[in-house]
Amino acid sequence: MDTVNALDANTPEISDDRLKLIFSAMEGDGYCCVPDFLAPANLARMQEFVASSVRGSQNEYVAFKGRDSVKGSGLDELAQSARFQSIFSRLYVASRKKPAPAVEFYQLLRCLTGKGMMEHSFNFHYDSYLITALIPIVIPTAGRAGDLLLVPNTRPVRDTYAGNLVDKIMVDKIRQKSLRTRAVNDPASFTRIKMVPGNLYLFWGYRSIHANEPCDPDTVRATALYHYFDPHADSRLKARLRR
Repeated sequence: MDTVNALDANTPEISDDRLKLIFSAMEGDGYCCVPDFLAPANLARMQEFVASSVRGSQNEYVAFKGRDSVKGSGLDELAQSARFQSIFSRLYVASRKKPAPAVEFYQLLRCLTGKGMMEHSFNFHYDSYLITALIPIVIPTAGRAGDLLLVPNTRPVRDTYAGNLVDKIMVDKIRQKSLRTRAVNDPASFTRIKMVPGNLYLFWGYRSIHANEPCDPDTVRATALYHYFDPHADSRLKARLRR
């Protein structure tokens, strides 16, 4: 049995009935948690990759983009798991009421620690992708844990990239200061997700404003992110702006 199939065999198979409950929670509560999604051995392997990476960065913030950048960690294999991919395609069908495109992830691993940690915290934004899956790999057990703050489902999927761009500019440039002030002074006004390593957290990243709180600089907060389906991937305006 090859490594992909071995990991796939340890990835929970989500039934259609459970998928309906996940979808309802994402619509109603803003997110859903699937506890103990990673097998302990797979989580330990990913944690060792994080520990080695943080040591290599002299205990400063480090991030990895794309499946190849985390090769050998198990996170690359998870992206190829048929059971994992099936969650996204079925959520897409439930949300969009049409067949799902092939599951291709925009994949990240973010390791917050050190003096640069604050620069990567309280950055409120909308994702460019419809579905966001977050898997905590390492979460501090004392002090600030870098909880995820969410303002769920505040917009629909825009018909055009221009409409999406206006939303993102509003949050990135105009509302950013007020959101950060609110996060400090009234954090209870956000949906707070206190994360547990190995769990799977799913939310509509495109539709929800979100950011992570800081953790203490002498701790590590490492999270794997899998993003699926850019509604504006074929936008000519988007292509022109990125030239």
